[in-house]
Amino acid sequence: MKSYTEKYKNIAREQVIKEAIISLTKNRTMSTIASKDYVRKVYSFLVNKGTDFDKYQAKKLNLSTITRWEEFYQSIVQSKEAKNLKVAYLSGPNPENDLEVMVKNGILPENIWAFESDSKNYNNAVFSVLNSKYPFIKLIKSNISQFFLASRQKFDIVYLDFCGPLPSRNKKEKTLATLASLISNHVFNSPGILITNFSLPSVEQDEKGFDLLSKLVATYLYPKSFLESKEHSSNNLSEGPLSHGIDFDEWLGIVKEDLDEYYGQYITRLIIDYSAIISIYDTFPQKNHLFEQFFTISSKFKLNQKIENLYHFTEEGDGGNIVVDIDQMPILWTFASINKKRNAKDINYPQIIYEDNKFSDFCNSFLSQ
Repeated sequence: MKSYTEKYKNIAREQVIKEAIISLTKNRTMSTIASKDYVRKVYSFLVNKGTDFDKYQAKKLNLSTITRWEEFYQSIVQSKEAKNLKVAYLSGPNPENDLEVMVKNGILPENIWAFESDSKNYNNAVFSVLNSKYPFIKLIKSNISQFFLASRQKFDIVYLDFCGPLPSRNKKEKTLATLASLISNHVFNSPGILITNFSLPSVEQDEKGFDLLSKLVATYLYPKSFLESKEHSSNNLSEGPLSHGIDFDEWLGIVKEDLDEYYGQYITRLIIDYSAIISIYDTFPQKNHLFEQFFTISSKFKLNQKIENLYHFTEEGDGGNIVVDIDQMPILWTFASINKKRNAKDINYPQIIYEDNKFSDFCNSFLSQ
């Protein structure tokens, strides 16, 4: 394993931390889904360049209402300097590596929380911090995800620099569970930034680990309608393998040949999917009168029961087609695909991945986290 102080890792660390701070300070109003002036820009476009109908409708909007929206936006987003940002990160035995970059870019040491659960690494980290120029940080002897189960602290930046992959075969490295815990416990201020770094073993370092990750990445990305484009384009997207008529076996070979590229895409999409879909469903209450105001839930329907029909992508069984094309519900298809016990004999799922019993165990760890 290469050293953490390696030249390129230092460059990456410096750039990503600096960019995160700029995004939350100087470019803060451009880091939200809609910028402060978005409504005003849309109004101006409709009035000046829209159709006659656009102009007619836009002029119904009072400019004072736009001003009120901008004031409301500012009350939520507010403005922040680097010294106002609160940061959490994984310490490791040498916390000063990241600490120096953060402080150099304006973060106050008092607003930095470092986490380390390993006793030996924690003791080394304490020694390093006390002998550094910044003995004012909060060094917590705890697993970061366990800390947030007990504390409601919120942070502007959370920096997770893991030594293991996503997910890790090492039972002590719950990389995916840690990530899931942070998102589910709403530890981020809004706007906030999550910085992640997961390792990827080479074939030489861990041939089996490389093979297992290749299969998981291929299964996760295969049903996606769009992927990141390798070539520079206006929207930086390209159609997924299904649109090009690529079957799964061929797709798996493509992913293995360029796992560096597709592993990065998989991490990005998994974080987005977990934040936008999975964590929301995971916390959806079975009995809550508030939700009953918005949804009609049959007394016969229980959210925690296994809905067998949702796994059917063919016309077999009662109810006909539940999903016509797998890209309509890509997450569901992936989760169904890696469930060997349920679908090992269903030709609608990639049979090649069921030939490896270790992949089934790997997927069980992935789903449990």
